[in-house]
Amino acid sequence: MKHPVQPENSLSEILEGKQKRRDALMLAISLASPSELEISAQRLKEVMKKPAGSRRQRIPPPEFAQ
Repeated sequence: MKHPVQPENSLSEILEGKQKRRDALMLAISLASPSELEISAQRLKEVMKKPAGSRRQRIPPPEFAQ
């Protein structure tokens, strides 16, 4: 299955898209309640926490690649 060829975007279009996404995220954060922000922060902390004494685990290749 071929991926559709997308036209190249100009640098200004790329930067404009990034700015729009950043603005949308900042708006969502500003509208969130303190409890929602705290729940999200706790989820991030859990995900980012390293298990004690463990080494990095290699991620196996996806099923379709084997």
